Amino acid sequence: GHALLAGQVLKPTAFDIAGCKRILDAGCGNGRHCKYILRRADHDAHISAFDLSQRMLKRAHRRLKSRRIQYIAADLTRLPYPDDYFDAIVCGWVLEHLPDPRPGLRELTRVLSPGGKMLLMTTEDTLAGSMSSNLWHCRTYSRQELRQVTQECGLVWHRPLYFTRLHRLFKLGGIIIELRRP
Repeated sequence: GHALLAGQVLKPTAFDIAGCKRILDAGCGNGRHCKYILRRADHDAHISAFDLSQRMLKRAHRRLKSRRIQYIAADLTRLPYPDDYFDAIVCGWVLEHLPDPRPGLRELTRVLSPGGKMLLMTTEDTLAGSMSSNLWHCRTYSRQELRQVTQECGLVWHRPLYFTRLHRLFKLGGIIIELRRP
């Protein structure tokens, strides 16, 4: 369901990537966010996407059939990109699969340019999040815990985002936050 809703936060009135020249989809999976990044990114923007799974990278490539995206197999804790490289990063539904989010968040912070922004989406410790956690065998986060961890890694919470007004009202859809690197 989140793949269908991603377009609600990857748009000019929410997480705007217009003007960003280097964009990273961290843990891209089957390309569910790349689809919207392609629609919203400037035509001259360089788009990179990585995942640990070769199988998922192949699915993303087949699904999107775009030469604008550079796919690479990589570990979130050891990224093959230079420091301060990306203007924008999208990281959706990845952190909850790590035993400790700090090494991955520190690495994302390292490759994000000063003043750059990150869209972080993760499973929240709500009833709906608990059901997702059981289904996908992942952990959940409270907003307070995630705020503390992101701050430890050098990121500042800019603003929360929601898929729809209904998601905001009933605290559905997980934690979706725009972060900035000062």
